[in-house]
Amino acid sequence: MAQTDNRPLTVLNRNLGNNVIVELRYNKEYRGKLNGYDAHLNLVMKDVKEFIDGEKVREMDKALVRGDNVVYVSP
Repeated sequence: MAQTDNRPLTVLNRNLGNNVIVELRYNKEYRGKLNGYDAHLNLVMKDVKEFIDGEKVREMDKALVRGDNVVYVSP
């Protein structure tokens, strides 16, 4: 059985252009399309919905997320 490459940047690269869920510190979550990233896990997202404590609070065309606020990214 071939081993899959699940390193963080590889997973991000495979999901460019796809919808992802980004869990952030302080019970915040962004849901939208992953448009770009860098080695520091800074993310560029499009068509973003922001949730705080599970409740949708706003929508944004684009968002830049600092990597030090990211808890996890789920495809």
